[in-house]
Amino acid sequence: MTTEFEERMKALHKEFDELSPEERKAVKQKIKRINVLTSRKLDRMKHELLRMETKRAQLSLDGESKELSELEDRIINKKREFLKVLFKAKENCSKR
Repeated sequence: MTTEFEERMKALHKEFDELSPEERKAVKQKIKRINVLTSRKLDRMKHELLRMETKRAQLSLDGESKELSELEDRIINKKREFLKVLFKAKENCSKR
């Protein structure tokens, strides 16, 4: 299950262009200056992703495959939503 999850995450990152750490930091700073609400939304989403990743690690150790697969699907969907919001905000900030 985890190898499939890792492949899906790689495909997701290929779908959205990778940002270098410097670019990501610059985008986050622009978002924080220009649109505080989007910045907070991104922070909440990131926190929720980290929480779900922690739960995923616990479930993988416990060996509960059904819950694990459901959680991995939710993580992929949340990550896709996070990246969409990030890139939309990046486009909006670059226009200004």
